[in-house]
Amino acid sequence: MDVKNNPAGRLHDILLSARQQQSKEPARKAWATVFQIEPNDTSSLLKLLADLINLVHETKTAIQRLEDVDHALHLKPFKRIESLLSQLSLDSAWDHWKAQIDDSTLYGLQFSADRLSRISGFTQIPNDELKDIRNAIDEIFNKVFDSSIPAELRALLLRNIEAIRLAFVSYRIRGIEGIQGEIERSVGSILLHQDAIKRSNPDDHGLWKTFFGLIDRLNKVVTLARNTKEIAPPIVQAITQLL
Repeated sequence: MDVKNNPAGRLHDILLSARQQQSKEPARKAWATVFQIEPNDTSSLLKLLADLINLVHETKTAIQRLEDVDHALHLKPFKRIESLLSQLSLDSAWDHWKAQIDDSTLYGLQFSADRLSRISGFTQIPNDELKDIRNAIDEIFNKVFDSSIPAELRALLLRNIEAIRLAFVSYRIRGIEGIQGEIERSVGSILLHQDAIKRSNPDDHGLWKTFFGLIDRLNKVVTLARNTKEIAPPIVQAITQLL
């Protein structure tokens, strides 16, 4: 499924997927299927639900900023949406949650999404590229996990790679801004530990270079999607020159 370039479109697609889940399933399994994660990964599930709640707020804010529209009409679907997300019992039956997602709620979001899409400056990241990047993230995670680099630096790398992975998992919710934010956070984390990285064993530099290459690639993807100049290119260049 293509990820929409506006919050109302993303919210619509997530809720549509949620409504398609089996009524007799527990809410945990239904949401896990929607977010494409394992049902027993409770921490990621709660994080993604928090992101979804934030998306509701982001969508309402975007609608309220629209000019020459009936705000009350556009905001009407949110009564049911907020009622749905106020219930976070993951092991309860899904049918009660599902009942809140009716046709009028989804139609209202479609109407808002169409309006917001016309003023969005973002383009979509192609699905093939997303899949390729996810595979690259998994590959480098496994390499670092199996490596023998010092425990502190190993934990630093794994922490940053996992955060990037979660940013891509939540791309359907947070959009391109979530990936951009993770790039900036990861770059800051690397610069904070740059002295330790410089002192690291030269035999381990290949892993760091692979990670820096991943950051640089993500920066270019986000730049293209935002139709802007590269995000802080001097900083990205700085981390690639640490070694």
